[in-house]
Amino acid sequence: MSILQSFTFQELKNLLPNRAKDSHKGNFGKVLICAGSPGMGGAGILASEASLFCGSGLVTLVTDTSNVSPSLLRNPEVMAIGVDMVEGVDIDLKIKDHSVILYGPGIANTAFAKTILGKILKSANNSKIILDAGALHIVASSKSLIKKSNKTILMTPHPGEAAILLNISIEEVQRDRISAAKQIADTYGASIVILKGMGTVVFDSTNNKSFICACGGPELASGGTGDVLAGVLTALLAQGLDIRNASIIAVAVHSEAGLKFKVDIGEIGLNASSLIPIIRQLINR
Repeated sequence: MSILQSFTFQELKNLLPNRAKDSHKGNFGKVLICAGSPGMGGAGILASEASLFCGSGLVTLVTDTSNVSPSLLRNPEVMAIGVDMVEGVDIDLKIKDHSVILYGPGIANTAFAKTILGKILKSANNSKIILDAGALHIVASSKSLIKKSNKTILMTPHPGEAAILLNISIEEVQRDRISAAKQIADTYGASIVILKGMGTVVFDSTNNKSFICACGGPELASGGTGDVLAGVLTALLAQGLDIRNASIIAVAVHSEAGLKFKVDIGEIGLNASSLIPIIRQLINR
């Protein structure tokens, strides 16, 4: 396996696309985010805000009905669609209209949640599909679900989720993170696996290459930062970056934002909401 030992945002920022003067919102992609079961609405709000702030042309959030008002109050630019995530109803997600789909932040592992995943995998044509958080728990019990779909899948587990996906201990995951990321890709047929944590690993199964982020530390160890990373990734994909470059840049700028907070303020108290404007600033420099 070919391994690039490390990467940083400063080495990668020149890969960010330039914007033509006559650009319009359609040039920067349509993102669909399905996130936020009852009591976990913040995950969808954070992911959609990160997507919006990092350059997506249009962002739609499908979330539990209880989360719609908070989402619109915080970001009226995000088109929030309410669904009963507990009882579940058949809905038209207009999946084919979106270039990037994120599924999983704040999603409880229910029969309806599995139905939504099946609908996404069946209906998405050329969309890039990111599976995060709750979606990873769903596929862990249905290994063939995404492998048979023949879709472009990106998976973003933290070590605990990776352990569930591989049915091993967290200690085993952490002992060989590169191997764990590759195993997940092989088992589930993912094009990209982003194994989060200190020294985040990005495994590109198409080229059999691993990339390791040189930044990142305990300043990012708080709830919601993974939702932000997923949102940043949607934005970079929506703007036309290929899946590998989008993944390593998303990880790099996310880590760089944490480092900036650490330098300016310290390691303690970085909430996910505060991370988003720092990332936007770094992307625009």
